[in-house]
Amino acid sequence: MTILETIVPVFLMIALGKLLKKINILSDNGISCLKSLSTNVFLPVLAFDTLIHGNFTKDSLVLIALELFILFTAFGLGFLFKRFFSPEINGYVPYAMPTYEGGLFCWALIALLVGQKSDAMFSIVSMDIFSGVFCFTVMATGLKMLAGQSMTKQEITKSIVTNPLIISVVLGFIGAAFHLGDIIDNSSAAGLYTKVTNFFIQPLSPIILICIGSGLVFDMSVLGKGLKLAVFRYILQIVLCIITLAIISATIGLSPALKVALYVYFFAPTSFLLSMYATDKKAIEFTSGFLSLQIIISLIIFSIVSVYAQQIL
Repeated sequence: MTILETIVPVFLMIALGKLLKKINILSDNGISCLKSLSTNVFLPVLAFDTLIHGNFTKDSLVLIALELFILFTAFGLGFLFKRFFSPEINGYVPYAMPTYEGGLFCWALIALLVGQKSDAMFSIVSMDIFSGVFCFTVMATGLKMLAGQSMTKQEITKSIVTNPLIISVVLGFIGAAFHLGDIIDNSSAAGLYTKVTNFFIQPLSPIILICIGSGLVFDMSVLGKGLKLAVFRYILQIVLCIITLAIISATIGLSPALKVALYVYFFAPTSFLLSMYATDKKAIEFTSGFLSLQIIISLIIFSIVSVYAQQIL
């Protein structure tokens, strides 16, 4: 696969999403439905299929421990960074620093580079599920409080245990423990299983990229409002990425594919959950500009990593 074969389709789908939104073929409600379909149906299938074909080992525990360290370190530093932002928006800063938009962004891009059933993809999904749990607990609760809402412990628990993606990940880990992927692949149902899962997984990347394109903002006045926070976050992510790569190299070993996957992962945007709870105009423009700017930068980095991946994979 050439570099252009990897990059061009990504940007075409994003441009298509922007065009479809502009000419009103895609409405806000339609985009919301596509995102819901992706997160509740297509992504759980991808997560389950990836996990049952992986091997959960002591190395996986190291990666999960690193993910938890990254999340809480970035979250804690976010409170220190609040002082550099105006009172109208600084409450969002701690929640903008941690988490990565895996399911609706970087999973699809990483799979394009290292393969859906690769060990590197298994590692990223294993790590990112804890980013998801952080989103549905710490982040969701904090953002709802900023918006003047409340979330009980029962609501938090329900949002976790009924989430299709988290359910699929738990089942995927169980399947991996019993080598379910190998059992299926060596059975008479292997062909049927592959065709069925492909029906769910193959539309995922185009749909996600179209949704991303439809929500991109290119208004410089809006992008500028998120610029300072984007700079803070990317500086922090560079430091965390260097630390993480060093720890992995010194402990479990860093394969070329995992290195490529981590580069894409660390520079993925903050969870899109950030924009869901913004209420007043300043907060909406701030989060919209911040996320759009991150998407643009992340796609540029993905393009650079794609060139690098062609050389080492």
